[in-house]
Amino acid sequence: MKSSLLEIVQWCNCITDFGAIVDSPSYWQLLVGTQLVGLIRTGEVPSLRTASDGQSPPPLEFKDCERQVTFAAWCDSRAKRTDAMAKLLAQMRHEESWASLAKWRDELYPIYGDPSDPKGIAVFIERASAANFGVRTFGVHINGIVRNAETGELSMWIARRSATKSMWPGYLDQVVAGGMGNGIGLTETVVKECYEEGGIPAELARTATCAGTIQYFTETDQGLQPETQFVYDLELPNDFVPRPQDGEVQEFNLWPIPEVIERIKLKQFKPNSAMCIVDFLIRHGYITPENEPDYLEIIDNIHVKLPLPGF
Repeated sequence: MKSSLLEIVQWCNCITDFGAIVDSPSYWQLLVGTQLVGLIRTGEVPSLRTASDGQSPPPLEFKDCERQVTFAAWCDSRAKRTDAMAKLLAQMRHEESWASLAKWRDELYPIYGDPSDPKGIAVFIERASAANFGVRTFGVHINGIVRNAETGELSMWIARRSATKSMWPGYLDQVVAGGMGNGIGLTETVVKECYEEGGIPAELARTATCAGTIQYFTETDQGLQPETQFVYDLELPNDFVPRPQDGEVQEFNLWPIPEVIERIKLKQFKPNSAMCIVDFLIRHGYITPENEPDYLEIIDNIHVKLPLPGF
């Protein structure tokens, strides 16, 4: 059964009342100082508290009446917080406290919210735990397009995710997409992911044009995910064929835009990838106020204001 494009973007942007989440007894607030940086499911807090209390000294403090988790006073810098969280999460992984940590990535995600830090970064945490802490994450999504030299019509390279991927195995995806981790900047992330996932050389990857962002607030089995994705358009030569490099992609297919739209409506794409392509379709005039009755509501759902700090 086909879904409307509005239903597709709302599949990804499924949290619409942030205030209700903050006030809900189902979540605890994660703070750096007085700055809210994340939301932790109440059911995850006991194992987090046990692990923290098992460290000497404990890096976290728990305020039951306020439902708040804060860093201890001695964790007063990015370096100290990062070191403390590395030890804490390694212990929790060993003890199998959170199921997400079985999918350990050895990749660090930044949590922003410390104005005293030169880059505003409060702490780095293992990527696999990001949704458990409900922190804002960042990534890049790249639309790989090919233009017909005679007609000017566009086609899009689409990746099929490996069946062994821990998240959304077998679903369709952009030609390249990846999270921003380990303190690597936007351009570096684009170049890195282009080569690792599609064998796209650096000199070609650097021609990608940043077309803005999409933002959404979604939820997974592990927790909340408020995310910002930087969207790029990369026009590829007609004779270039992306090649899987790192085992994360099963295959690539070059499809005309109408087929891409059809597969989006059939929910064959990973939700945030579908949202990125919907943004592309709006920017390139495939979706207009004249042919899409939910035009404005779609735009509202792909450009959500996220009430958590970023860079």
